[in-house]
Amino acid sequence: MSQPSLSLIIATWNRGPLIARTLDSVRAQILPPREIIVVDDCSTDGTGNWITSNYPEARVLRTDRNLRTAAARNFGAKAANGDVLAFLDHDDELLPHALETLARNLKEFPTARAAFADHCYINHATGIRYENHHKAQPAFRRLQQVPVLEQRGQSRLFGRQMYVALLRGNLLQQPWAIDRQTFAEIGGFAEDIQYCEDWDLYLRIADRFPLVLCDTVISNHHIEGDNLHLVPDQDPMYVRVLSRQLFSQRAIDWRAWTVTRRRLAQFAKTAGDKARAANLTAARRDYAQSFRLWPFDHVVAARTLLWSLRAMAGRT
Repeated sequence: MSQPSLSLIIATWNRGPLIARTLDSVRAQILPPREIIVVDDCSTDGTGNWITSNYPEARVLRTDRNLRTAAARNFGAKAANGDVLAFLDHDDELLPHALETLARNLKEFPTARAAFADHCYINHATGIRYENHHKAQPAFRRLQQVPVLEQRGQSRLFGRQMYVALLRGNLLQQPWAIDRQTFAEIGGFAEDIQYCEDWDLYLRIADRFPLVLCDTVISNHHIEGDNLHLVPDQDPMYVRVLSRQLFSQRAIDWRAWTVTRRRLAQFAKTAGDKARAANLTAARRDYAQSFRLWPFDHVVAARTLLWSLRAMAGRT
């Protein structure tokens, strides 16, 4: 098999000259992409013009209005010509072997429709740094428990077991690559999802197709002061993603069904805990929702029963 042609897509907004770190890392690739598409999401600081002047090899596409991350990425994907689409955040930097690693894994695992790898996590706000995110970040240790279809060196091919694992929380990261036709088939990024649009798309991929994951570190993932990772109260978006998954699941898929309901029940309980002090009515509604989403925990059952008994006593 020949090496797939690759379109690299970077969505940006008001990044200005700071995007040089990212674009310089693209220039340094051992395997250059067929095209570099930068979507200037209606910046107001001249970001697009600055890129055109300093990186003429990049194809800058400007949106007519600010679309936000998911829609901006879709905008770039529709204009791409490569066999494979790779997505990169505008504040991250690729290591020289990054695109070569993603392309090689897709070539060596021909049934895989998407390829992922590890990165170095650098949080500039907290000072936390993980040189190997897969091994050092506690939540990502679950990766070692996901059954593997095939393994070659540091690369593992996963089937639908990865989908069930992702329902418990995201385990995949940018930069990553996906077959262009597959991206179109699953509908691209959901444009009404914010902050966890990547996770939503990864779930839809893993639900239907094999994917390959490599433990090789291919990028530096920078978390900065205005990075979306630091936006508080993202739970409503997580609930939207999981609710859509629950709606599409078949009842016979009991493992995915159970995990999804349990996760939604946890979110409903958390909402109830937050509401108890200020709005008891809202807290009762959230706990009732958690109770209906069996399997629920004992705290939800006890409080729901107590509130029900109090309501009955008040009517007598």
